[in-house]
Amino acid sequence: MEQKTSSIKNILIGTGISAAAGATTGATLAILRNGPVKSYALATGVNCGIFGATFFIIRETFINYQRQQNPHYGLKDSQTRDIDALMSSTMAGITTGGLLSAVYRGPKGVVPGSVVFGLVCAGGQVVVSAANRWRQDTIVKERLMDLTPDQPIPTKKIWDYIEIPSWSPVRKISDDEYEQLLDDRLKELEQQVKQIEKEMAKTSKNTDASTSPSS
Repeated sequence: MEQKTSSIKNILIGTGISAAAGATTGATLAILRNGPVKSYALATGVNCGIFGATFFIIRETFINYQRQQNPHYGLKDSQTRDIDALMSSTMAGITTGGLLSAVYRGPKGVVPGSVVFGLVCAGGQVVVSAANRWRQDTIVKERLMDLTPDQPIPTKKIWDYIEIPSWSPVRKISDDEYEQLLDDRLKELEQQVKQIEKEMAKTSKNTDASTSPSS
């Protein structure tokens, strides 16, 4: 329920921002071209609103599907946030660009529209994700400055910054899981060594028996 509410909120906010940006751009162009401001603002606002609504509906559909797959691979949404957002925005851009280009320009505009809008949306998502990471790093640094000298500074390994796609069968393991794997492997090797020693002892005994003089 919370996820559905969040998706609806994102769609409404995204559509509103798109329409407002379109209306502002249209009004600016009207002023520069000495044209009717209301007509320009209304036309561009409606067109951008349609694009925004279509884009964010498709994007939320993709991203919700990707997040539903995370539990199957033992992943959390926070671990795949960036890659999920990038994949969803790119696919939404391709789909929206193709659909709207087909409506406004006909079948010939589907491929160019899909490519252009897909690249634009992918680039925009990369910028947004980078800005979010920068903001988060800034907040973390500010909190680290508040630590007392006797408090250890939390550190991360380089692998902690690598995002694994939700559709990947590979997942990151914790230190405890890694140690358990090493212990299991060590026990397996010890058993193999013992088995080899038994076989060598048995072979040696048979050899001694065959070489000893018969009575």
